Amino acid sequence: MNRKRSRGKNPWRCSHRYPLRRRRRATPGRSRGDPAVDPEDPEQDPDDGNAPPSDDDEDDDEAGPVVTTTHRRFDYPPPVPRMPRETLEMLHYDQFWITYVGTRYRHPALPDDWDMTVEISIPDEFGSRQNIHVRHAPTRRNSHEAAISDAAREALTTLCHAHREDMAITSRRYYPCRSVERLDAWIANPEAEQNPRLESTIEYLATLNTDYNAALDELDMVRYENRKLRAWVAHGVEPAEEEPVEDPADAPRRKKARYNDPEARTYIRHHED
Repeated sequence: MNRKRSRGKNPWRCSHRYPLRRRRRATPGRSRGDPAVDPEDPEQDPDDGNAPPSDDDEDDDEAGPVVTTTHRRFDYPPPVPRMPRETLEMLHYDQFWITYVGTRYRHPALPDDWDMTVEISIPDEFGSRQNIHVRHAPTRRNSHEAAISDAAREALTTLCHAHREDMAITSRRYYPCRSVERLDAWIANPEAEQNPRLESTIEYLATLNTDYNAALDELDMVRYENRKLRAWVAHGVEPAEEEPVEDPADAPRRKKARYNDPEARTYIRHHED
């Protein structure tokens, strides 16, 4: 099969550090953290500015990946991204914003990489917005939708833990919960329901959640090793480290664990913490 070659240049070649970050020019009148659409303005098209960047957004840069940032809010087709919004509504938040901030790594010779963060903010006393919940997808994904789903799942799990007393009387009662400081997750014990089918389903959910977290951890480790290998092949240095967390509402990414790590499992809680 004939493949298009990149004008005689090495497709693995990039600039002095990997990845090369080139930001889009800021839109006048809009700060970096603002969503693309104002929900209070009925004259705006809900789809304006919300689509993932097309191939025409930037020219392909054969010298290295191009980084762009896009914003996603509220109604998004997959079911998981809707769940944090529905959970906040159950908690009676009068006004809030959910913004999915994705960093897209593009290279003409490589598949896309999406690194996703979800920011939940509420109005503050100064009429601006304050982040109260910032969570990161555990690994990069090739598709924008998968990255959003992973970030939403992280936000949902930690939201359910932070508001576990309120969630106990809602349909979210048996959702997995996890503290941002811990690797393990827990699910409420369904014995009081006296429903064998529910108990069996919850047991399976706990196992599935454990396996899914382990699979994402392994995927992230493989992706990181792949990035290191490409960087060494290109110019003999490792990729740049992540920037430190500065936002007080921003929790670090969940630490990685191996599949058989007992501290990383999802268990059924048999007592109130």
